[in-house]
Amino acid sequence: MRRIDTYISVILLSFLLEACGGKSKGSLADIYPDYTDVTIPCNIAPLNFRIEGASRILVRVKGGSDEYIFRSRGELMKFNQGKWHSMLDAEKGGTLTVSVISKGRKRGTAGVKELSWTVSRDSIDRYLSYRLIEPAYEVWSRMQIEERDMESFRTRLIGDNRNAGRSCMNCHTTNRNGTSFMHLRGANGGTIVNRKGTLMKLNTRTDQSGGGVYGDITPDGRFVVFTTADITFSIHSRIDKRMEVFDSRSDLMVLDLDNLTVSDSPAITGDAYQETFPCFSPDGKMIFFCRAEHLLQPDSTFDVHYDISAVRFNPETGKPDDKVITVIPARERLSFSHLKCSPDGRWLMTSVADYGTFPVWHDESENWLINLRTGQINTMEKANARGADTYHSWSSNSRWVVFASKRDDKVYGRPYIAHVDEDGQVSGAFLLPMRDPALYRRTMRSYNLPELYPEPEIWGTHETAAFYNKVTPVQVTYKP
Repeated sequence: MRRIDTYISVILLSFLLEACGGKSKGSLADIYPDYTDVTIPCNIAPLNFRIEGASRILVRVKGGSDEYIFRSRGELMKFNQGKWHSMLDAEKGGTLTVSVISKGRKRGTAGVKELSWTVSRDSIDRYLSYRLIEPAYEVWSRMQIEERDMESFRTRLIGDNRNAGRSCMNCHTTNRNGTSFMHLRGANGGTIVNRKGTLMKLNTRTDQSGGGVYGDITPDGRFVVFTTADITFSIHSRIDKRMEVFDSRSDLMVLDLDNLTVSDSPAITGDAYQETFPCFSPDGKMIFFCRAEHLLQPDSTFDVHYDISAVRFNPETGKPDDKVITVIPARERLSFSHLKCSPDGRWLMTSVADYGTFPVWHDESENWLINLRTGQINTMEKANARGADTYHSWSSNSRWVVFASKRDDKVYGRPYIAHVDEDGQVSGAFLLPMRDPALYRRTMRSYNLPELYPEPEIWGTHETAAFYNKVTPVQVTYKP
């Protein structure tokens, strides 16, 4: 079969090149998405792409163990999934040389483009959730939380706000070990918590603390740390900036899922500072968070810069320590947000911007990787691009990150994937494959808050609707 495929590909290659005058390379329209020279997981769905104006596409892939031929008619190169996964399985750890051969619809137009794909032995978590939302903070009508199978193109809805009073739903977050949560807002709102197969709806607001916003879960699933904040927005008068989202007040609290209590400490509450974007260390004994001096906003928005800070946490008492540790101080034109520890405890990823706490509206924002053993900072030059790079999530093996990027058009956030090797070197990023990548250009919504995890979420949109409309939330209590 291999010899027949190779023979056919040579004939087709000759035919296509003859169409462009016998040249070895013609003008090939840009491939979308651009999958040039990328590192990919050994279990990722096919990297389908489009070539505008193509009538036929042939892809010849040379690996260390075999050669593979894929063909398609029209502008969409749609790989056979079974053949694709067999190829990746056979070529783990190797680099594939990819020849893309295209014949245009117009006579005499054809071309060849050479790519390379490195197939990592590291797999990526099979499931990814994200929120589909219009790219504006103050206006939205339809909001969905979708779960995607990373090995195929199958998707399903975890939540759809059309079935939940058109209310906001956000922050689907998991510890990748059977515990997760998602906030439902509105009149019948609450926080849905899945604790290793048991679902409950909680009201995390008490007389002493506000409701939960951004959060993280300890690996054992017992504790959740939340931001509790008053979040608002303002419109810039400057032509080069659109919108600013900021916290007029923010603190942290810890939720104990065993006892359904919340607690805090002077280190993470109070009027002098604002704390946000917390995450636990993988051993559950440290809480990292972003912290800035409280200033009146929006008047002082450009002067607000968030440090990376930390407090020790005692899992036996469920209490944070009273002493704040400054991990990396902010400075002029440097403000930190969106902290996420790698599951192996070696790395802390953060988004950085010139100022403020909501970098999704900052074109200059990018992601950095911090070595928690040495303090060394990797600015991830290969993975970042012009346009806001934010909202990152780790795969459970600490080898992949997915983040939202507006690099394509500066408006819509889309999920990009990058590899992190044992030494903390981060590869270039590639766009999450789609059955037809034209979907990205037809979907007028951002892929917000991407979250990786190895097992599918146990609830779907029907359960979300039922919890919103029919279930009364359990009230948590404050523990001094």
